[in-house]
Amino acid sequence: MSDHSPHRRFDGTLVTAPFGGENVERTARDEYRALLDEHDSEDVLVVTGAPTSTDTFRETLGEELSGAATPYVTSLVVHATDVLNQTDDRVILSDALRRELLHRFLEEYEWDTEYLQQASEQPSFIEDVDAVMSTISWQTVTPDETPELRDITAALDAFHEWLAEHGHMERGQLISEALDVLTGDARGDVVDFEAVLAFEFEEFFPLDRAYLDALAGDCDLVCIAEENASVRRTWVETGPVTDYVSFSESRRGASETSSTRPAATASYFADETAPADPETGSVSVLATDSSDEQLAEVANEIESLVGRSGWNYDDIAVATKQSGSAVTDTIEAFEQTGIPAESTTVTGFGDDPAIRELLAAVRYLAADDEDEVPDRAPEIDTERLDRVHEMDSLEDGLRWWATDSGLKERIAERATPLDARAQFGNVKRAFRMAELLEDTAFVDATWESVEEMLERAHEYAPQQNQTSATDLNGGVRVDHLQAIKNESFRAVFLVNLVDSEYPGDPFLTRLFPTERVAAMPDYPGVTELDEPDVDATFPTTSTASSRPFARYHTEHARRRLAIGADAADEHLYCCLYEFEDTALEERAQASRFLTEAYDRLPWVTDADDPHITSEQAAEDFLLSRVDDALAQVRRANSQDLTVSLDELEAELGEIQDLLDQSGARGEDLRKALRARVEFANGEVRR
Repeated sequence: MSDHSPHRRFDGTLVTAPFGGENVERTARDEYRALLDEHDSEDVLVVTGAPTSTDTFRETLGEELSGAATPYVTSLVVHATDVLNQTDDRVILSDALRRELLHRFLEEYEWDTEYLQQASEQPSFIEDVDAVMSTISWQTVTPDETPELRDITAALDAFHEWLAEHGHMERGQLISEALDVLTGDARGDVVDFEAVLAFEFEEFFPLDRAYLDALAGDCDLVCIAEENASVRRTWVETGPVTDYVSFSESRRGASETSSTRPAATASYFADETAPADPETGSVSVLATDSSDEQLAEVANEIESLVGRSGWNYDDIAVATKQSGSAVTDTIEAFEQTGIPAESTTVTGFGDDPAIRELLAAVRYLAADDEDEVPDRAPEIDTERLDRVHEMDSLEDGLRWWATDSGLKERIAERATPLDARAQFGNVKRAFRMAELLEDTAFVDATWESVEEMLERAHEYAPQQNQTSATDLNGGVRVDHLQAIKNESFRAVFLVNLVDSEYPGDPFLTRLFPTERVAAMPDYPGVTELDEPDVDATFPTTSTASSRPFARYHTEHARRRLAIGADAADEHLYCCLYEFEDTALEERAQASRFLTEAYDRLPWVTDADDPHITSEQAAEDFLLSRVDDALAQVRRANSQDLTVSLDELEAELGEIQDLLDQSGARGEDLRKALRARVEFANGEVRR
């Protein structure tokens, strides 16, 4: 896609910051201070590339202001939303309603190409084609060579026309539609600033750059681009952003050597230079036998950190390579050990007990007769739901049921305060879905429609939400690497650092085989490549592959690790496992990037044997350790060996205090221990 991107000239200043959040923040403060010398803070609009970064930059720049003043910080997509809310009568669809309407639209759509006709019979087809349509929509590109891509673009145009007929638009249209406003007569109605400071410029797509150009107009414009840091834009466009733009003035921002070991490790991943040891902070390799054990060990280490004075769960992030199931699996593993977790890229719909209860009620309301009520539904008060049936409004009926049935009280009683806040948020989203169905002419406002929409939201909860940051509730942050860019946490865990994941195989879409996508010149992503494209985009050389496509995506995976590592302020944990979770228990190779860093950076060390800090870890360790000890004693009897009980006594003593503090749970563990010993001695039988 790179040769299709137009060159754009800006009347302003481009400041390039060397890789690293410390350099970006330093440069940000310098440039903001300079703008404040000429303008009041309310006249300086600060724009970020991603919604997840706005809080970070608001906090960083807020240090330059006195009193109660706060910086005027927004993201491109949020600003575009504000512009359209002021100038356009169309309703912007929520992600949940858009997904529902697209499913309904595509179920009846007739494809022109034979390939898509056959593919449409697959269960995952709508989800797969939706991902490609979404990319095309956000970038406003027009594939013109591949018949299947032309077919998909025609379907997207038809979908947008269908939405427009009913007074709606989807979020993928936000930037392009708001750009039309900024280049038209209404610009003066929505622009109320004198200067624009843009961050994450290295991630701006061509459409984003056009929007920024129109937004700035004749205002003072300063853009800050971080070198060797683009992960979002380089998925669709090769080379540095400076290849596609020119500014009336350019300069390099503040540059200092990394002040912490995590930051120095991030710089090494980004540009392959090995800096001197900063001697502050730590980088630990945490290795376990299996991926399940990996998450259990991460949970145990998190409890150890939070047990320290002044640490909170939201001081910690766990980063995966992809969104979706990788994130939800991690969240579920933490919830089983009692650790609260939150995410900006997935919702809790998939495993929220409050949503499951609400869904059971809606299934009953949607059923024509009792025979249709699912057997798996929790026990519900049908008399109360029959009263809901008599109400005119779907939303009012759902709200009344939630209140009258005591759902809110049950959430508060059975969940921790952090989990309760998340569950209340999910229930509010369910109410909003019912309200949207009543407000739209697309879908019949019936309980059957509510059921379909809730079911779909429940099913696709793990999907990535590209459009906005989700409200966070104070738990451990679990997200994919790109989502934590330019944020900072006291500790970051990078999980699954095995070669099958980093770099793993190049993957762009499930809709077409990778080899075919690689040869599509008009696919909305980086495909046709040559060696100069790879060299222009990445300074690193991590693989001997002679194929530019494979090389490019290998270096891209390495850069994502750099972004994740750079989010760690004090402690960085590189986590991996030794065996794949397969029937053959294939050995997993450590990521080539981690192996290389381990060899080149002396401060990257093996994690200490973890102390037992969580109740779950205590239980697992205690029972398994007793089994091991009894096995040693049995071997000693048969092999004439001497076994010392001192080591076992010391290990059990480490968790004795924790069991004393665990009340009834600790006593249950002691009973389990005694039962284990009695069984081993033959005193009881199963």
